[in-house]
This record gives sequence, C-alpha cells and structure tokens, in this order.
Amino acid sequence: MRDDDPAARFLAVADRISQTAPVALDATGAALIAAVHLGVGSDSRSLANKLGIAHALVLREINALDGRMMTTEKRDARTQRTWVKLTDEASALALAASNVLLKPSLEDAAHSQME
Repeated sequence: MRDDDPAARFLAVADRISQTAPVALDATGAALIAAVHLGVGSDSRSLANKLGIAHALVLREINALDGRMMTTEKRDARTQRTWVKLTDEASALALAASNVLLKPSLEDAAHSQME
C-alpha cells in the first residue's frame, strides 16, 4: 500500500481493525476507531461529516463502543455532539493495524529488488 493515498490508508486501517478486534465490530465501529486514531476527528459531528454518514449513526456506534473501545469526553446536551477518546485497548489495536500496514510486504520487497 502506498503511504501517499490517505483514503486507501484509512480504509486499510479500518479493515485491519475490524479483522483483528477482540470483540465483534461492524464496519462503522472500525471506521470510527480508525478515524479517531488517524486524527480525522474527535467528535461525533466532524466524524459524521468526514465519513459521510448520518450523525445519528455515529452517535449510535459511539454508544455501542463506549466503555471498551471509546470513552465519552464531553457531550453537548442541545446538539448531542459527543467528543470521544479511544481507550488504551482501542489505541493499541489501531496502532497495531497501522504498523502492520507500514511494513513492506514480501511482494513489495521482491518487486523493488527486480527493478
């Protein structure tokens, strides 16, 4: 995977999180963990806007992940905007997913040797 394609990197990290999570995560949950880890956003409204999904769906997923994978830092009662932080478990999972993707694969190494 090329490092210069942020969208591909985001999708790869989210996919890897989904595959390696110790709890069942759907695609939205894995995407939220990846987004917070990669600095895409830290609140429900910005995450919804940047990921192109409804704010209500992001709020639902935050509530599902609250406690084990995310913690709620602050909530605006009027707008329901919620600021989140990854738990240590989720941070470690996301970091491991990112690091695995940064390692060159055997295929990449073989290709670069042939050039």
